[in-house]
This record gives sequence, structure tokens and C-alpha cells, in this order.
Amino acid sequence: MTPAQGPLTGYRILELGANISVPWATMLLGDQGAEIIKLEVAGGDQTRVAGNFRRDIDGMASLFLNSNRNKRSIVLDMKSADGQAAAQKIAAQCDVVVQNFRPGVAERLGVGYEQIRALRPDIIYVSVDGLGSEGRGAARRVYDIVVQGLAGFARMQAPRDSGEPTMVNTIITDKIAAMTVWQAVTAALLARERQGIGQHVTISMLDAAIAFLWPDVMADASLTGDKVQRGSFPASVRYIFPTADGHIIVGMFAQPEWKGLCTAIERPDLIEDPRFLTLKDRLINVEAMNAILSGAFQSRPSTEWIDRLEANDAVFAPVNGPEDVADDPYVIALGTIEDGEHPVIGPYRQAIHPARFEKTPASIRRHAPMLGADTREVLAEFGIEPS
Repeated sequence: MTPAQGPLTGYRILELGANISVPWATMLLGDQGAEIIKLEVAGGDQTRVAGNFRRDIDGMASLFLNSNRNKRSIVLDMKSADGQAAAQKIAAQCDVVVQNFRPGVAERLGVGYEQIRALRPDIIYVSVDGLGSEGRGAARRVYDIVVQGLAGFARMQAPRDSGEPTMVNTIITDKIAAMTVWQAVTAALLARERQGIGQHVTISMLDAAIAFLWPDVMADASLTGDKVQRGSFPASVRYIFPTADGHIIVGMFAQPEWKGLCTAIERPDLIEDPRFLTLKDRLINVEAMNAILSGAFQSRPSTEWIDRLEANDAVFAPVNGPEDVADDPYVIALGTIEDGEHPVIGPYRQAIHPARFEKTPASIRRHAPMLGADTREVLAEFGIEPS
């Protein structure tokens, strides 16, 4: 792996996190050059056993592998005075501490905000929780499924035919929170550079999830009153249509795109059809449009539709499964997937960092660490005698 000077090179971050909302965020910060020290307790992050795994190797399942590169792992007994003292000494020499313990746990372990701020006044300290650190939800056990229900994901995913709520089939609210953490850390570091201040940043998964849904899904919550007319976007618009051998995704937003779609399905009469003349018309008459498109796409296989839609500059996509993504020609052309060789588990694939910096490139410098692999090295660097 080629070292690179990323935009966050020189910053040091202590991660006191598990699952995804903190580990994926710190991984992205690590990609950008920050030094990440992941403090784990005995047994380690529970994602070490989540997902696909090598039967002969414990503690490096795919969920952990894909969320913890560019880090060093240390294990401390945080219930002991020595473990807490070591964690405090490390935190005091870091620029950022990020944790997602349940509210009150960090303080009991000696690594709460006030405890670390007393050692380093300009610390950037980020606390991530599920439903807030105070009030009704503070004491609850919260995972992605809880936030999907509260924020509205499960209801918005309900199929039109059954109306049965269903989950988004990914831990979406954890990842939304992680990307909020990623941005918040860099913003707080910028404020410290300009103003010389540290601060406590609090992020709840529920806040982040609702903010994510608000622009489009929350129409009924954001615009109310007697004079408001309900629109059909996005709930009634159908984007996935069956083909002769599978499915295809198409869009029909701007006029050139509608023209390309109509041309591809050999229905030029629809271009000037008054029911579909503008985006507003298409949304008002969405059921009629859905019926026409559904009938048209079943006449040919998906690959033929892809060729025809691309030739007419339409908005379209294949319906890839996880096993298809790495081999998709668009993904290959973009170079999104990188092959790696982990020193313990062997060959694997990973997605590269999503932001491409011209002058300060992000890079993958370290594979995800085995549990506690770097404890002695890190403790020695901070002048701490192992227990």
C-alpha cells in the first residue's frame, strides 16, 4: 500500500466505538490521513463476528473488515484504574475523541467529555447516541432497526400493493450517523484551527436519520394547511419495471429524459401526450404512466433495454445484486473497487474512499487490525507500561 499525505495527515483520533456509527466514520477520517487508535475492550467490537467470515480465522468478519481499515487496535481493561489512566493519557494526546457508548458509560469509564477536557482543553469530543443523551430515549438500547421505525423508514418502504411496512435492507441509519460524524469532526477541527477552541459535539442517530429523510419523504410533515395540495413525489413514482428476463430502473424527470425514454420503448406518441407533457403532468398521471411503461418493458430482455436506453440518453440502471456490483462496467470504469491482501485473512475486495482529492489524496494504508494487535506498540509510544 502506497503512503499518501491525506488532508487530515497529522491529526490523531481516539475511537471508543463499536458497530458502525463511529467505526465507519473514523475509517473515513483515517482514509484522509488521520491516525486512528481504536480502543477495544476484551472481546472486541461485536462486528468482528458479523457478516461473512473465514471459518479458520476468528475476529475478522466482513462487517468489521469493511469498517476498520487505517486503524490500530488496542485492548485495555476499562474497568480497572490502570486501564482508565492509560486511556486518559492517550486521549490527552489526541486531537479528537469519538465514542458511542450509551449515555453515562463514558463518564463511568473515566473518558467522558469533562474528564478529557480537563486534560486537554481544546479537545474535539464527539458523542454519538441513538435517541439523545437526555430525556425519554437516553436509557434505551438503540440499534438501526429502532431508528428506522421512529424516523419513518419502515413506513416509507411499504410496497404500494400491500402497504406493509418493511425495513431498508442495510443498516442505513448507522451509516447516516457515521457520515454526519465524519463531517462534524472536520468542521470542529476547522473551527479549532480558526478560533482555537475545542468543543463537545453530540450526534443522535434519530436526528441524523430525520434530517436525511426530510427533503423529500417528509412532505406531509413539512408543508401543511388547507391550501396545500398533496403531490405524488416520490411515493407513487415507479422506477423499477419487469423486463422479459429481469428488471430495469428508469427515470422520467426532465423533458429530454422523457423523450429518450419514449424513443427507446418505441412510443414517440407519448412525448407530446398531454397527460405526460411536463414532470408535473407525469406525476399527476403517474398510474397511467406506470401501466404503459410496465407493459412496454416486458417485451425485451434487460441487456437489450440497457443498450437502447443508453443510445437514447435516457435515465436508467440495471438492477445489480451485491455479487454484480464489482463487475459492472460503470464501476470498473470508475475504479471504485480495489483488491487487497490482508496479512491474516488473505485476498479481499473493498470500496475506495468516496472523496477524490487532487492534491491530498485519501489512501488505504492499513488493513483492518486484529483485536489488540497494536496494544504494545501504541502503549510504548505514549510511555505507558503494559498492565
